[in-house]
Amino acid sequence: MKRFFGFYLALVALFIVSLMLVRLLRTSSFEKTAKIELRYEFNESLTYPEVISAYKALDKQYRTAKLITYGQTDIGKPLHLFVISKSRIFDPAILRQKGYRIVMVNNGIHPGEPCGIDASLKLARDILGKKEGLWELLDSTVLCVVPIYNIGGSYNRSPFNRANQNGPAEQGFRANAKNLDLNRDFAPMDSRNARSFAQIFHRWKPHLLIDTHTTNGADYQYVLTLIPNHPQVLPPMLGEILDKALEPHLYSEMKKSGFEMIPYVSPMGSIPESGLQRYINSPRYTTGYGRMFNTIVLMTEAHMFKPFADRVLATYEFIKATLNFTQLYGHDLKTRKDEADKYISQKTDFVLRWQLDSTRVETIPFKGYEAELVDSRITGGKRLRYNREKPFEKEIPYYRHYNPSLTVAKPSMYIIPQAWRDAVYRLAINDVRIERIQKDTLMEVEAYYIDDYRSYNRPYNGHYLHYDVRVRTEKQTIQFYKGDFIVPTDQATNEYIVQMLEPQADDSFFAWNFFDPILQRKEYFSPYVFEDYAEMMLANDALLKEEFELKRKGDKEFASNSYAQLSFLYQRSPYFEKSFMRYPVFRSLD
Repeated sequence: MKRFFGFYLALVALFIVSLMLVRLLRTSSFEKTAKIELRYEFNESLTYPEVISAYKALDKQYRTAKLITYGQTDIGKPLHLFVISKSRIFDPAILRQKGYRIVMVNNGIHPGEPCGIDASLKLARDILGKKEGLWELLDSTVLCVVPIYNIGGSYNRSPFNRANQNGPAEQGFRANAKNLDLNRDFAPMDSRNARSFAQIFHRWKPHLLIDTHTTNGADYQYVLTLIPNHPQVLPPMLGEILDKALEPHLYSEMKKSGFEMIPYVSPMGSIPESGLQRYINSPRYTTGYGRMFNTIVLMTEAHMFKPFADRVLATYEFIKATLNFTQLYGHDLKTRKDEADKYISQKTDFVLRWQLDSTRVETIPFKGYEAELVDSRITGGKRLRYNREKPFEKEIPYYRHYNPSLTVAKPSMYIIPQAWRDAVYRLAINDVRIERIQKDTLMEVEAYYIDDYRSYNRPYNGHYLHYDVRVRTEKQTIQFYKGDFIVPTDQATNEYIVQMLEPQADDSFFAWNFFDPILQRKEYFSPYVFEDYAEMMLANDALLKEEFELKRKGDKEFASNSYAQLSFLYQRSPYFEKSFMRYPVFRSLD
């Protein structure tokens, strides 16, 4: 009995020691991850495993923080979202219901530009550590951080990925694991990254989205430049708060922080003094994507030549300034976004293309360096050099006004045959409400025919994009089938619906080759057989004969080409396929 009791005590002791050992190991593991030090002051950026480990440690340490896993990326690793919620509520629907504002930061879309990766982690630690003045910024705001969006590019590290950039010592690669530039993929959504990001974006519906970058280009004195949405492309209530309140606040706060900011330096000529142009970014970019869902997007561009530590700190200050804005004006921002959703659901006309108005020019103060053309010791020609020993501050031209160049009235709904599921799938993952036809139905609709288009002869992010698209419209009675898709246009997502489904839009699904099968004929004719029928056509249709003869007289090449003449008649015969060049997304005005 004593032996059994002693054995029992030994087992209990062993169990207690095991528990203590496990706890010690867990604590050591936590302390190890918690102590991952930021190394931006030493010209180093954290690796992807280090970043995720550091956020996991914050998740364990603070009840007001949570690291959430969403969908997969092209490298096979999940996309994460780190959320700081002072209320300890992590359900975005409940947060929106309670009136919280959502600020989202997307980092590492180009991992060779990692200043936002390190800046966001530093800011998260400082906020959760209740560094003076920061914790109060989240009284009514929830901060969401995508630690690294392009995970595949982040793993592809090298000292030689960015030839024109001053550090860090190693940088990630611009493209992702599928060799896609993710900041060109928000319209086609070819990457798993983009589709997983859409899941995050539409679940959280941020009021403001910050996308962090490092720029190439001219040399100047600023550490940080800014590409926000253009006020003209936003619903008026959002355009107004961006132009009149948010931008002035950000420029003022950045100047106070010691990192004075300037609009993104996109010269009209070879140097900034030629004038800067403000962008209207299309839906392929983060800025173009977010604004289609009434989210104001702010893209930061830290300057490539400035020390990496300065770029990190400037990005840190920018995110902080944005949180300060939502603390001060967040209620107004939330109200305006709600109004914008309603406005877009009722809006009738949408601009598909804009053109810069070069007759309207303003000036802005600019701090730059004198540009010089000096002899090249390599080419024997001239090279551009910015002389940092000759800084200047002067007023330079600023072009920021646009005019609509193509506008379309929305239909009451679009009808998409179920054969074109790739397009429908992308609508669905972007929060578009889609309905199904319940039985085979004949409908009178507007059908587009692609009259002309041009295509690039080299691939762009995996596509041969179409542009300069011209269409004509016909009213037709089309047979639709049970299961075909209806997209009503009474939604807050109308801007996205129209930009994706109107073929003349610059980043439409048509532009990105989703409907290319319609551009090829599937039925043909044999000239020696068809000629008898063509002769009968001309004999029975005086107007057709007149049109044919005029074409022969006015076009020598046509008159000398027998097949072209027969093709002309074949295309006007009942044998010619109606589906050739007919865009397979139909518009209903009923």
